[in-house]
Amino acid sequence: MTDREQRLRPVPATSMRIVPELRAAHMERHRLGTPAELLYLDTNYDLAGTPLAAGVQRFTMVGALRRFLRTGATTLEVPEPYWIRFWPKHVALVLGFTAAGVLRRRRHRVVTYAMENNDLATLVGGRRRVPGWVVRAVALLIGGVARLTLDRICFASDAARIAYARLPFLSGVEQRTTLELPRAHDAPVRGEPLSCVFLGVLEPRKGLRGLTAAWSTVEAALPGARLSIVGPGPLQAELEAWAALRPDSRRVLGRLPHGEAGTVLASGAVLVAPSVPDGRWIEQIGLPIKEALAAGLTVVTTDQTGLAPWLDAHGHEVVDADPSGLPERLATALVRALRDPLDRDAVRAALPTRDGRLVADAWLHEPASGSSSDSGVPEADE
Repeated sequence: MTDREQRLRPVPATSMRIVPELRAAHMERHRLGTPAELLYLDTNYDLAGTPLAAGVQRFTMVGALRRFLRTGATTLEVPEPYWIRFWPKHVALVLGFTAAGVLRRRRHRVVTYAMENNDLATLVGGRRRVPGWVVRAVALLIGGVARLTLDRICFASDAARIAYARLPFLSGVEQRTTLELPRAHDAPVRGEPLSCVFLGVLEPRKGLRGLTAAWSTVEAALPGARLSIVGPGPLQAELEAWAALRPDSRRVLGRLPHGEAGTVLASGAVLVAPSVPDGRWIEQIGLPIKEALAAGLTVVTTDQTGLAPWLDAHGHEVVDADPSGLPERLATALVRALRDPLDRDAVRAALPTRDGRLVADAWLHEPASGSSSDSGVPEADE
């Protein structure tokens, strides 16, 4: 059997997931989560070097709608309703899957995982101010469609739950919140003192210009501090020129395979993730934050992520993302974290025994006749 044939081999599963952009994290979740077909539209840069498993297929919208008529899946997980750019496709997918169930005379369920924590006015208008009646009309439309088509929704954070609570009718959809914290890595790695890592796309919304402005202060306060920047993006040339000014304390590694990037991250003492709002976008959770916590790193980030309250309560550094004074606040937080990072074992011990996204996955895809416990963890996980 060829590699392509293995990837396209049918998977006996009662669930299907739709992923607009396939990432390495999706493959890990596909391996550990509820057995399912996985259809994706495009790929993310971090997928490089990650093999695709059986049941994972690239698709077009027409191809997905055709697949609905043949699949054995009776539960479909779709991207969240607040993904405004994808929403027309979201509607087509949920209506197509529901219609396929009617034609095949069987019950089809549609579920979603919601991470978006921005307000609807910003999601609709971006940097432009839109009239209130437009926002209310969009809320009615999204809320009404969600109420009619979704069977379950799981929120990745309290911030996401609050953002969606503003939609009319959504209270009629079965829902729960499961904080998307990772499970600790089994094999801890000892971090290098005074080492800081940035991992992500090299673009302005990731706060890199604020980071470079702050790092000079860190270098002055902590001789020997080193910053490694991992990832591709439009700012790479600018950052490489900046790093060349102080190659002893700055390095830009660019794009690395997912495994190599994880090794660099785990060797650090501190992860810095200084994301700032950009149009319709704010940080929802942040995969680098999850990976850093799993390895036991101290996290320095802004208050944009839905994990910010948990991070602050557990001793990590969370700073205001307001551009005014951000480099100064970031520098202070970095110096404090690098000088006295949290104990790595304590960071890992504070994490749940199972990744929160997998707990959510189990609840979303459990059989319709199943029930869940009051503890926030599906009974099947206990």
